[in-house]
Amino acid sequence: MSQIKFVKVAYVHDWLYANRDRREVDVAAALGWDVTVVKPDNGKDDVPDRYKLLKFTTRPHKHFPKKLNQISAGIRWAKEIAKLEPDIISGHNLTGMYIAMLSNKHRKDKKKARLVYDAHEYLMGQLVRANALKRKFNGAIEKYVIRHSDLPMFVNDSIADAVQKDYKLDQRPLCVRNFPNRAPEVSSEEKAAARKELEDLFEDKCEKFIVMFHGQFRSGCSMEKLIKAAEAIPSMYLVFLGYAVNLDYYTGLINSSSAKNRIAIHDAVPQKELWKYISAADLEAVIIENKNASYYYSLPNKLLESIQGLTPVIGSVYPEIKAIIDKYKVGITCVPEDQSSINKSIEYMIANKEFLAECRNNCISAREELCWEKESKTLEAAFRKLAQ
Repeated sequence: MSQIKFVKVAYVHDWLYANRDRREVDVAAALGWDVTVVKPDNGKDDVPDRYKLLKFTTRPHKHFPKKLNQISAGIRWAKEIAKLEPDIISGHNLTGMYIAMLSNKHRKDKKKARLVYDAHEYLMGQLVRANALKRKFNGAIEKYVIRHSDLPMFVNDSIADAVQKDYKLDQRPLCVRNFPNRAPEVSSEEKAAARKELEDLFEDKCEKFIVMFHGQFRSGCSMEKLIKAAEAIPSMYLVFLGYAVNLDYYTGLINSSSAKNRIAIHDAVPQKELWKYISAADLEAVIIENKNASYYYSLPNKLLESIQGLTPVIGSVYPEIKAIIDKYKVGITCVPEDQSSINKSIEYMIANKEFLAECRNNCISAREELCWEKESKTLEAAFRKLAQ
């Protein structure tokens, strides 16, 4: 049997941070397939080792509106992909699938690649506040894509169930959760150094209970509420570790806070260094707000990364987050829309050191279950079946 040709269409600029796509590519490469990633010609990349990286423009016509450029770029991408004569194409969200499906139309050998719809978001959940026409139009597109995909897959069980119900599908889409890789062991010396670095963000030298938020600073993650919690809890020290497009906004919030001396921002760190900082915190905040159904059903990376770093969590009392916290007993939940609920949960974790230690200890066994090394077996089995 000839080598399977696999193409990942990742219409994302910063491939370096596209963790789910990269893990999918790793599975395909581990199967011995000939893997090519197609992405925009800008953004942050890496040096590929087990796959080829092709980059094309997203603005072929300088003066065209954005939407027309996307359509035109999609056609050009599709033609280039067709020349590769792939056996399987995986499309990141609807844009990737538009290019994948179009590519099959341009095959000169008249063969058609099998299609993987890799949905990173719950589309209909995101459009819950959109007008009826927009919801109906986008829903019809996604339904068509799913029904014409050989392998539609979503990021957690709640979303897979919701999609099946939304579109009245006979078969439930595959659930492949976006778990992080098993974290490397952090030595006591590395943890101590990271802890000192976090404590040095603050001027006072007293004992500190550090609550960390790591990741992209953005709306819907309760960062403003965490600042208010720090104002209400004198023993709480808050560290935001990550990056933001509008960093000045968050800096302004902190500077205007009565707790500004106990709140600090630490620059984002490379993934291989992240575990040291997570492990050095006392509590991780994963308080996702219910902005729409996509948020409500989300299973955030930072929740699993915190468990991998052996740090207890305070998380939203929503299906996927609550299920992990309750099943593995790695933290406590709160109601994101209720400031007093957030405050009380943090105060409980500060006051109950035995419970905090128990949660940290429970993370040790949980991280063996909640890692990509185990979750990837589901995707590997699906890929093997697809290649038959």
